[in-house]
Amino acid sequence: MARGWPWAAVLGLVLLGCGEGRVAEQAAADPDKPSLPPGYVEAAVCRDCHSEIWNSFVQTGMGRAFERPNAANVTATEARYDHKASGRSYAIVRRGDEFFQQRWQQGPGGERIHSIERRIDYVMGSGNHARTFIHHKGNGEMVELPLGWYPENGGTWAMNPGYDRPGHDGFQRLIAYDCMFCHNGYPEVRPGGDMRGTQPVYQGKVALGVDCQRCHGPGLPHLEALQADESPEKVRASVVNPAKLEPDRRMDVCLQCHLESTSRPLPNLLHPFNRGFFSFRAGEALEDYAYTFDHAPGTGWDDKFEINGSAYRLMQSACFQKSAAGALGCTVCHDAHGAPMTRAMAPVCGSCHASLPAAHPSGEDCAGCHMPARRTDDVVHAVMTDHRIQKRPAKGLLAPKRERTPKETAYHGEVVPLLPKNPPEEYRALAQVAQGSNVEAGLPVLARAAKAPETFYELGSALESEGRLEDAIAAWRQAVEKRPDLIVARRRLGAALRRMGDFTGAERQLQEAVALAPEDSRVRKELGFLYQAMGRPGQALESLQEALRLDPDLPENHNNLGKALLDAGRGAEAETAFREAIRLEPGLAAAHANLGNLLAARGDLAAAEASWRLAIVAAPASEPGIAETRYNLAAVLAQRQDWPQAKAQLQAAVEADPHLAPAQTLLGNLLEMEGRSGPAVERYRLAIQADPRYAAAHWSLGAALIAGGRAEEGRAELEEVLRLEPGHAEARNVLQQLGQR
Repeated sequence: MARGWPWAAVLGLVLLGCGEGRVAEQAAADPDKPSLPPGYVEAAVCRDCHSEIWNSFVQTGMGRAFERPNAANVTATEARYDHKASGRSYAIVRRGDEFFQQRWQQGPGGERIHSIERRIDYVMGSGNHARTFIHHKGNGEMVELPLGWYPENGGTWAMNPGYDRPGHDGFQRLIAYDCMFCHNGYPEVRPGGDMRGTQPVYQGKVALGVDCQRCHGPGLPHLEALQADESPEKVRASVVNPAKLEPDRRMDVCLQCHLESTSRPLPNLLHPFNRGFFSFRAGEALEDYAYTFDHAPGTGWDDKFEINGSAYRLMQSACFQKSAAGALGCTVCHDAHGAPMTRAMAPVCGSCHASLPAAHPSGEDCAGCHMPARRTDDVVHAVMTDHRIQKRPAKGLLAPKRERTPKETAYHGEVVPLLPKNPPEEYRALAQVAQGSNVEAGLPVLARAAKAPETFYELGSALESEGRLEDAIAAWRQAVEKRPDLIVARRRLGAALRRMGDFTGAERQLQEAVALAPEDSRVRKELGFLYQAMGRPGQALESLQEALRLDPDLPENHNNLGKALLDAGRGAEAETAFREAIRLEPGLAAAHANLGNLLAARGDLAAAEASWRLAIVAAPASEPGIAETRYNLAAVLAQRQDWPQAKAQLQAAVEADPHLAPAQTLLGNLLEMEGRSGPAVERYRLAIQADPRYAAAHWSLGAALIAGGRAEEGRAELEEVLRLEPGHAEARNVLQQLGQR
């Protein structure tokens, strides 16, 4: 059916004398300076003429969706929360007018270790359902702090969504532009700085709460019309009045933020590549700004209930689908200007349900039964009204929920269009692969449909995830040819060329990326990795130091610099860098592993073992380098003859990386000690297959074959040992005993 819903009458606007003099004060725009989108003004301008509406609106959830911290919205000082899953503790502290979030772990003697503190610069969320605390970094990025607040049970401290697990994002989760889009008025950004593929940075002024212009459109034409003393009709026409929009456009004003089908990887929407995140204007068709998507029906996601899907759920209601065009829009029940947000809803329901079955209980609270409060799936500490109107909602809707892991919520199936129903083929194909939902089916379609540089970038990313690095490089080349300033594609291309051994091509791409984005720490990091691979340690160190200068809060930057310092023989400085990386992020497995390697080289095997064990606990089994760490630990365990633990670590190592020749070889040695020569020989052969130049595997295999009576095969292996290592005395001695040398 056609989408069409009426907007409840909106209070008429007082027009005369509004914002007098404000337009003349605006300076000519600097093309490189962060600024509001064209036509937008600072929200407070509206207050001069519309004070009654303003004072009411700022009390609503939208008006309080993004604020500076204060004693009211931070709620409590000296609050402490111990997170058992990660073994970390958090606290909110106040110093004067400033608020901070702290995190630490408890050391072996009960002391605080790995302590970190970040100032709370903004509060995201009104507190009606949740509050999240935001830190604004020196480079313009904003990050979400792990500990949040929920109003349940009179006020509850708990982890933010996605943090209630052992390994989480810590202090590194960026506030992306799509987060800011729905939680706030538009921020000042550099021209073109909100396009797809750009880093979300907030270097200009940031609004404080959703403002009038999100529903009424840019305010500057309205002010200019007033200043020019235009007629009342022209003044009214210069600003969007949602009540006078056609039904589809009225609903789109709400759907711009409340149509989210899911907050989990899918994706739920894609923007046309010529549209920035902050380019939606009230009154335009939402489908011109975004293509929205959903899980396929019948895949287990039909009744998902998430925190930002009120309109999405409403549109699933039979009442909504069967109502006359425009009869059940959001503002039938909600007054966006007023607090509280809801009107009496029984008359709205009664317009269709004038008569009720005799068995129906009497009462005015239709919504209380048919639109009950329900705990959300994605924010398990929040309770919201379920806007899907149902005859008999399920029971137990407020029961506690456990936060599900990314693996549990991963979707592998078709991504289907939501609105519009028939998006362009390029975007429909991109939706299949952009977040890994339907890669196998989507890749060939995307390869055929790709036209835009951004699509070629996403195509390359999907190809890389499938292990097709050469094809990924070809796609990324097309992306940067079509859009030379697409930094993320140029950076990924440079990194891929390095991995393929094309150092000259990689350097060309990364140097161009540095010229285009000198403040991008990720490009400097990749350039440092390239110089390490090229055997240019001085330039590698310089690039990694610059990456750290650009983003000192990123623990990976400290770890990367530490590795370069260690390679340069500057062990003390390297140790400092590794320990700082661990302080910033105790779950950074690579930093624990590198610190363990440094300590082992120094001869402190007990401390090295402790670091390696922390790395193993922190790292997923698939993390690069964890197999080497398990091998290092196994070697120390074997040295002290702890054979069972050594074997367990080696088995885990070769499972993580079957091509790790030293681990396969040492595991074979332990199997031989158990008298299992057959499996041992197989391990040696796997080691040689992984690395034919690994002399230790040839030596072990040769010795095992000779001991098993297969002297001729054994001799060949020992000859190979001497070819690889002419000074290998043991191989030479055995061959001499066999009459070969």
